[in-house]
Amino acid sequence: MQKTFNFFYAFLLALLGFGVTLMAEDITLTTYYPAPYGAYEELTTTGNTYLATAAGKNAGIGLAATDTIQNKLDVEGSVAIGASYSGTSAAPANGLIVQGNVGIGTNSPVAGAALDVNGTIAISGTPGVDGSFVDLNGQIVIVKKGIITSITP
Repeated sequence: MQKTFNFFYAFLLALLGFGVTLMAEDITLTTYYPAPYGAYEELTTTGNTYLATAAGKNAGIGLAATDTIQNKLDVEGSVAIGASYSGTSAAPANGLIVQGNVGIGTNSPVAGAALDVNGTIAISGTPGVDGSFVDLNGQIVIVKKGIITSITP
């Protein structure tokens, strides 16, 4: 009688377990924190992170909560770009330091040129540049107090 009684309870538990499994359903829950949108002090991710992917949306870094983001990317503060600078060197206040070549108006800066500008350059204020450089034609250009003093072919 004892064996029949234990078998009955084992059978009943198995039947209940199977029944609960048949009644289970999947639930997907999407949440936003802080709900529905908000500011985060830290965003830690694994893999790819996409910010402001919806059309017309912008992203801001370092802005106060009361600031309005005006561009695709607004950054308030200093920026360091490049493996040798990011995380190791401090950029000037509200400035930028870049490792490698920089192209303005071009997507393929000239190799060996730290800055390659395709277009007109406007300089205002008092130039304080002294030194020399080699232009794209191979000419040596000498500059004293911001004025080109000689060009040697």
